[in-house]
Amino acid sequence: MKYGQTDAERAAEESIVCREIVRKIMDFGVNERQKIQIINLVALELEDREDMIRITEMVNLIKEGSDSSPKLLT
Repeated sequence: MKYGQTDAERAAEESIVCREIVRKIMDFGVNERQKIQIINLVALELEDREDMIRITEMVNLIKEGSDSSPKLLT
C-alpha cells in the first residue's frame, strides 16, 4: 500500500503549478521588458542568496543590452 507522494510525483505536481502560474502571467499580457522584470523580482525572493545574485546579475546584463552576457541557449 502506498502512502503519500514520491519525490518524483511531488516534483511533477510542483512543475504543473509553475506552468499554470506562467500561463496566467502570459494571459495577463506582458511584454518582454515586463517578463525580465518579473524574473528579477521573483529572483529577489529566493532563499539561496548565491542563486539570487547570479540570476539578478544576468537580468541586469540583459537590461543593459550587454553583448557580453552569457547566452543560455546557443
